[in-house]
Amino acid sequence: MPKFYVQSGPVRLIFDAVNARQAAVMAFQWTCDQQAEIQSVSPLDHVLVAEQRGWQLADEVVANEQGFDRQDGHVFETRDVFEAWLQWPEPVV
Repeated sequence: MPKFYVQSGPVRLIFDAVNARQAAVMAFQWTCDQQAEIQSVSPLDHVLVAEQRGWQLADEVVANEQGFDRQDGHVFETRDVFEAWLQWPEPVV
């Protein structure tokens, strides 16, 4: 299974995935898991803490088999990654 380097904003992760889209969805799931651990009083506090800890995705998610900060990666809009995540754990192609 290929290894993908996924980055979005401050988030940088490495996943074994079937394809770049699946790696992007796995990154989205990772951010959800990290944010679920935050015990905040209000939703605004939740977002602020996530941003401070670097757990917030930017508008785009980039997945590349060669490494971080490369120009030849697969670029996905975060909202499209979210829509694919809604179908998780169905195969993401």
